[in-house]
Amino acid sequence: MQYFSKSPEEWQKYDEERKKEKERREQPKKRIIRWTFYIVIFLSILTLIFIFMGRGSSRFDMPYSVVIKGFHINLESKEEYYYPDNLDIKLTIQNTNNKDSHIKINNFSFLIVNQENSEVVYSYVFPQPVETDISQYQTILVFDLLREKEISNLDKGTYEARVAFILNDQNVNLVKTFKYDKGLIIDISAKEMFYLTTEFPSVSILAVNGTNETFNKELFGTLTIKQREKVIHSQRFSFGTLNLNPLSSISLDFEINKKLDPGNYFVLFDFNSLEQTYVTTLNIVDQIDKNCNDISLLVYVVSVASRGDQLDFEGLIRNSNKEAKAFEISQVLFKLFYEGQIIYNYESNNLSRVYISELGTSKVFDLSNVKTITLDRSGKYEIQFSVNIGDKTFSKKHRFEVY
Repeated sequence: MQYFSKSPEEWQKYDEERKKEKERREQPKKRIIRWTFYIVIFLSILTLIFIFMGRGSSRFDMPYSVVIKGFHINLESKEEYYYPDNLDIKLTIQNTNNKDSHIKINNFSFLIVNQENSEVVYSYVFPQPVETDISQYQTILVFDLLREKEISNLDKGTYEARVAFILNDQNVNLVKTFKYDKGLIIDISAKEMFYLTTEFPSVSILAVNGTNETFNKELFGTLTIKQREKVIHSQRFSFGTLNLNPLSSISLDFEINKKLDPGNYFVLFDFNSLEQTYVTTLNIVDQIDKNCNDISLLVYVVSVASRGDQLDFEGLIRNSNKEAKAFEISQVLFKLFYEGQIIYNYESNNLSRVYISELGTSKVFDLSNVKTITLDRSGKYEIQFSVNIGDKTFSKKHRFEVY
């Protein structure tokens, strides 16, 4: 019999060669998978070693946080302060041992040093010994700067908080670095979460004089709009001379003189007079979405609280679609009930826009921006929250208890 391609024997030989070739190509991949598996096991074992050894070892300590013989010593401070903020720096010790312990502190000193010129701007020394018992897992406050002195109005720059003392015959030295900012603070954001292609986008600029002196300077520069590093538009801007008293602020609006195609853009404000550049984003769509099928409502709120706690509540819209959505919200309602009686009611009927990235969320309500509510009574509470988008209402009820 004549074969126009290959005989069965030839095809069998061909298949065997293909199989061997495939196995040869798969060998590196199998080795990678096997070694990856070994690495994962090794890292898991290493993590467990760190967990069990961490209490007694200080090899992996930070400059501001150490563990010495089961005592976790932590120097706490914000990363950045703005004039006229007071420095809020604390030193705590936690007993991570499985038993009650006794501690003795000797030769305690605390310094604040300007990192640029090594100038000591504040010092506190307490050489006398202090002793106390500390229960297992208990945390005690050793030093609180705010109780000793209110420090603000520092020069702009980077500082170090330094602590040194002897804890049960062990030397402790901690350093926490922070910045103190003093000057004109600029905050830039689009006035709306999205704009249509038929509209000229508008940007809001908030200028705050964060100094103890009057700010008197001309504000001008260049605006640049970019998309994927490509410059789409550029124009000059000038707000004239700003005259701002200490700690005062002014809000400025700026309309971009170009309509943009649908997409996401970066807007760069290069203030030549300040030698600083600020960036914000613009979202442009061709129409407002009417389809709410992939939209749902989320709320962030406590389930249990203690009497005297402040109520925190946030409402968010979630987009389950793989495409971004742009909606208009016509109403937001928030109601708080205590033992069945309404005690607070918030309603906003201002039309607002919300832009939600693909598979993302967007905040539409934050209670802290409209009202500070202290839960001063024990009992049962209920929150009713709703958002109107087009002709559809999204609502949530949440019950919690205060003890």
